[in-house]
Amino acid sequence: SEIVLARQVIMYLCRNLVDISLESIGKKLGNKDHMTVLHGVNKITEELETNEDLKNKIDVIKKKINPA
Repeated sequence: SEIVLARQVIMYLCRNLVDISLESIGKKLGNKDHMTVLHGVNKITEELETNEDLKNKIDVIKKKINPA
């Protein structure tokens, strides 16, 4: 479960911070199908609407990736 969440967060960040396709993201994450990636991105997007802790953690990660 923790691994799934972490993978979905990576999918979400890749989709929102890097200009690459769902297929490319899936290949980088263990040959996942593009629909699996889309599901992961959508799952995190929905979770961010109600989960302040997850939102804060993702904001910290984004700041570490792009401190400017």
